[in-house]
Amino acid sequence: MLNSLFVNHQDQKEALAIERRRRFEESRKQRIFNARRRIIGVDTDALGLQVQQKHEAEQAQAEQRRKFAEEMRRQEQVLLLKQHEQRQDRVREENELNRFRASHQKPEQSRDFDLFDPDGLKKSLPARLGDDDPRLTISGAQKFDGEDLEERHRRKVQIEQQRSWLEQQIREKRQAELDRRAAETFLESSLMSRENRLHQLASQERYARGKIQQAVNEFNRRLMTEQEQQRLRREREEQEDNLAEIYNNLTSDVLTENPDAAKSSFGPNRVITAQYKGMSPEEIEQVRRTQDRQLEELKRRREQEANTRKAWDQLANEFDRTVTLKERELNRRRHALAEQIRHENRELSMEQQRRVEYLDRVVYQNRPTEAYFDQFNTCTR
Repeated sequence: MLNSLFVNHQDQKEALAIERRRRFEESRKQRIFNARRRIIGVDTDALGLQVQQKHEAEQAQAEQRRKFAEEMRRQEQVLLLKQHEQRQDRVREENELNRFRASHQKPEQSRDFDLFDPDGLKKSLPARLGDDDPRLTISGAQKFDGEDLEERHRRKVQIEQQRSWLEQQIREKRQAELDRRAAETFLESSLMSRENRLHQLASQERYARGKIQQAVNEFNRRLMTEQEQQRLRREREEQEDNLAEIYNNLTSDVLTENPDAAKSSFGPNRVITAQYKGMSPEEIEQVRRTQDRQLEELKRRREQEANTRKAWDQLANEFDRTVTLKERELNRRRHALAEQIRHENRELSMEQQRRVEYLDRVVYQNRPTEAYFDQFNTCTR
């Protein structure tokens, strides 16, 4: 009687423990399989670094667009190349993940695979292993006259043949992987050399622009110096003329009351001041000739200044035309290089697409089915 009560008490305790674990498992499933309540970790440092890199790239592109309008096209090409490399990296990572799953997460490597192994019967021992199997008895009806006694040898040969086929397939896959990595390395090196060439052309363009700007500045400085010298010379000449005019006026016969200003009856060189009527026609003519000579000198000087300005203007126009031709030549070179890069990118894209199609059609045929993924995530453990 006591033993029966003790057994019933133990059964109740075990039943309660089982029920408690079942309820805990149900609540755990609700927490884990509910996407709203589950918290997924995020690498904030990596995301922040990506955001910072993106902001830096955008700021650099905006600065380059502000400085050089044509530089924007080159940056777009470089960005497309980087995006293409990122897509290749993502495809390569996905392929590596698929290969890892296919190699290290096979169904037969699971703990409970023996419970639902579809080839379980095939793996079990057959009723007859050979002609010398000690389990063969007369009543078992497993051994008869006229049977194939070379079956073991034939199976061994078949297994060796299958092993050689598998080894050949493995070697071919390894060789294909080596070819793919070599192609990716060559593509990366070619893209790096192209980018270095673009940087070299940009530096040459900046150097040419600097030289042109330096020549223009030197020309403007010489022109300013020449104009300043001409202005100083004109001021000095004007000041000298004014001083000469003042001196002539101060030393003239009118202001100094020179007695020789008027002629006298006592001689041709003597004059009477009370009868002085002004300068003689010869003196007036001499003054006019002097004024005419001064006018001609002024006209000649103005013509010389006009010719000088015209020569400087012509030289400035030639400099501008040279700069314009140089910029056009640089633009043509950039357009030609951009066209060549676009052509090579199209060829590389077509080659990559053909390679991906070949891999999807020929190499990656053994893909996991839905049944393989359905066996995971069925419990919380």
